[in-house]
Amino acid sequence: MQPPAPGTLRVLHLSDTHLTGDGALHQGSVDTTAALESVLARVDDLPGVGLVVISGDVSEDGSPESYAAVLERVGGWAERHGAALVAVPGNHDLREGFRQVLANGHVLGEGGRPVMHTMEYHPPTVPVWGQSLVAGRRIVTVDTSVPGAGYGELSDAVLERLRTALDDDRASNGAAPHGTIVVLHHPPLPAPTELHDALRLQNPEALADVIRGSDVRVVLAGHYHHHFSGALAGVPVLVAPGVANDTDVTGRYDEEQAYVDAGALVVDVAEDGSVWSTPVRVPRPDADPLAFHLDAESVRAVIAAAGKH
Repeated sequence: MQPPAPGTLRVLHLSDTHLTGDGALHQGSVDTTAALESVLARVDDLPGVGLVVISGDVSEDGSPESYAAVLERVGGWAERHGAALVAVPGNHDLREGFRQVLANGHVLGEGGRPVMHTMEYHPPTVPVWGQSLVAGRRIVTVDTSVPGAGYGELSDAVLERLRTALDDDRASNGAAPHGTIVVLHHPPLPAPTELHDALRLQNPEALADVIRGSDVRVVLAGHYHHHFSGALAGVPVLVAPGVANDTDVTGRYDEEQAYVDAGALVVDVAEDGSVWSTPVRVPRPDADPLAFHLDAESVRAVIAAAGKH
């Protein structure tokens, strides 16, 4: 892949890793630890990543062991690549286990340096909240999970906190000149299946009211286990593919099925607010034969014959 343009923040957007503390298979069929490792190996040569995001359903069982496994793998990848790391809970996560290992979700800062946190107890009824600065962008993680439920909702307290963060530029001392990136789990977009519709974000209009006219450049989400793109209040919304599996979005609306597949999203956010996204999937050697390969010399020959001179 091409390196990011100067001043562009490249984000590796992961979602729905669904790791288990005991290594149990997700839905009885997928080794999610192996799936995550395959995704990270696939993007290991990706140039210029400055931020890694996990947009919810980090864990399947909410155990501290599952979060520790994610931290070891994704945190290790981010640290080696000199990238910041943030995560947000989803409907499968448990806030207590999440906080025990990942604190407020802002784990690594710019350059892959660990973020220091004060050990402060919050009951599971309190949503996880965090914000940090990466390459002149304010990264805000918003907890849409509802304990004991699968659907998502933004509480009044969370919405007010987000509104304050976006309204008060002084909170970052003018250090976020290139705007804000919001990370949450439940997308403020129409759902692909009846099941996901029942588990959708219940109040996307409330989020729209907060981000309309703000400096939010993009909203990153997960939950649907498939790449989607849309907009809310004029702001791009990008949903990452699932690491655990891929929802069959062409099947019957009233049924639910998914394929064994794993992927990620690469998001480039330019200084002027322009956004590009590129889905990446892990090819399976037994099912994805290579169509062709051109070495660098052959590519240059094609360019010489067909490109603009």
